[in-house]
Order: sequence, then structure tokens, then C-alpha cells
Amino acid sequence: MAKNVLVLKHFESPKETGTYFRLVCLTGSSKGESYVLTGNRIVIGRGEKADIKINDTKTSREHAEITKVGSNWVATDLGSQNGIMVNDKKVTQAQLNEGDKLIVGQTVFKFAKVEVTAKAKTAKDDDEAPTGNSAKKTLIPMILLAGLFIYMIFGDEGKKYENSEKSKKGTSSSYQDVSGEYLDQLKKRQANEDKATKEKLNVIYQRGLREYREGNFYRAIAEFNLALSISPGDSYAEYYLSKTKERLDKTIEEFTIRGQRDEGSLKFKSAIVSYCSIIRLLYTVPTDKRHESAVKQIRDLETKMGMEPDETNCLKKSRTN
Repeated sequence: MAKNVLVLKHFESPKETGTYFRLVCLTGSSKGESYVLTGNRIVIGRGEKADIKINDTKTSREHAEITKVGSNWVATDLGSQNGIMVNDKKVTQAQLNEGDKLIVGQTVFKFAKVEVTAKAKTAKDDDEAPTGNSAKKTLIPMILLAGLFIYMIFGDEGKKYENSEKSKKGTSSSYQDVSGEYLDQLKKRQANEDKATKEKLNVIYQRGLREYREGNFYRAIAEFNLALSISPGDSYAEYYLSKTKERLDKTIEEFTIRGQRDEGSLKFKSAIVSYCSIIRLLYTVPTDKRHESAVKQIRDLETKMGMEPDETNCLKKSRTN
């Protein structure tokens, strides 16, 4: 993060003189933080590698990027599930103008320009600090400067936009300001990233489907959840995750009915086999009520058959695991 943004509070400004552009967070847990854009490409998201990391459940790991194109800054959606908005319009890409509101997920940023013309003077030591009229002369400009920064950031938050049509036209025309070369590079980079992600997801899908076919439902569930952590909202992973849970529930129900039927027919050994099958399916979640019920049924059958407690093989393995 330190390479691409400088994190300050909303009333602070960079120490060096010059012209800066920054994003000020207006909502969420990072409200009041100011991100001065020091790199040429800044990634916004909830992932650990994001330059501007935000705690927002509606935000993808790498949700959007702010890129410097010539003397302008361009906001681009990185294929996120919920997209981005500039002011009141959902966009894929748009140039940012001073005062624009950039919405990433549920987090609102304000794009602002800051001119730092002179650094505040600092006393050499406490004994040399100004007093009396001199102190007042130093203090008043500092108060005015602080008030100016606060007004620049939050002064217009309670107002609605004036000339909304003009704002919309400014947003749409910004597409023309983005160079064709930059767009070509962006498309190539996104295509490469999409290809790598798809290849990784395909490997995970194959592992999950193999576990599904072999009846290792909890392993399959873990694989499909992994796919969703990489690509939130992925329809393929969501579908097979749902199907796996349905198949697990149905299989457990079938073994339960079979065990109860055999127990009622005094086929205790066959009933134990069915209940053991339930235990094997739910070995990773021993607190599941169906797992606990199967253990109880087996122990009751062991008593009826004159066996030692937990003599059944699957109970021994379950206790060992």
C-alpha cells in the first residue's frame, strides 16, 4: 500500500508542496481516511493485496482500479459482482473529475484535488515557541487552513447535485478522453487475468466433481466453497454446492430409513451397517444431530446384541479421528 497511496486523516495534507489527488472515504469503518494517489495504478478491494483495503461485504477482493492516464485519473471496474458507480451512474470505466463520488460496493469515496503551497513553520524548540500577539498571528492562519480542508471534504455532503444532466454528460464524455492504447492494454491484462482465474477454477471444479461422484460430499463442499472464495457469486460453483448438499441430505435420509427398517426386522447387523454409513458421511461434523443420532442407535444395538460399548468398528474409527 505504501508504494501507491499515502494514507492520511481527512484534515491532513502531504508535507511536500505540489498538486495531489486523493480519495476520501465518506462511509464505513474507514470513514474520514484520505488516500493520496502516489502510484500510477491503485487497486481498491477487500483483499490483502489491495492498495486501498476496505471492509465491505459487497466488495470483491480486487473490485476496481484507479489508473493515471496522462494528466487524468480513470476508474475501472475489474469485473466485480456489484460493479462501481460514479456519482449517480453505474459505469464500467469513467474519468474522475474533482468532486466526483466513486461508489465501490457500499463504500463511498470523494475524488478531490489538493494544492499544497507551503509547509507550516515549526518551532525549533518549546522555549522558542511564539507567545502573545506573535502566537495569535501564527494560530489564526492554521485554524483557517484546517477549516478550509474540512469544508473542501465535507462541506457539500448534505447537498444534492446541481445540474445533474451536466454531470451525466461529463461522465459519458469522459470515455473519449481515455486513450485507445490504454484501453487495449487494459483489455489484454483483464483477458490474461480472466484466463488464469478460469483455469484455476476449472481445476477446483474437477476436484469437487470427483469427490461428489465418489460420495465424499463434505470434501466436495469444501472445493466448491473454495471456488466461491475466488469468484464470489460464481453460478457454476453455487449450483454444484447446492446439489452436493441436497445429495448429502438425501443419502443420509436413505440410510436412516434403511437402518430403522432393518432394526424393526431384528436385522441388527444390517442396521449397524446403515448407521455406520451415516457416521462416515458426517465424520467431519460430529456435532451434527444426525451423526449423534446414528451413534446412539449403534450403541443401543450393541447393548441388544450383548456387545461391548463402542465395539462397532466405525465407532472406534470415529473416536480415533
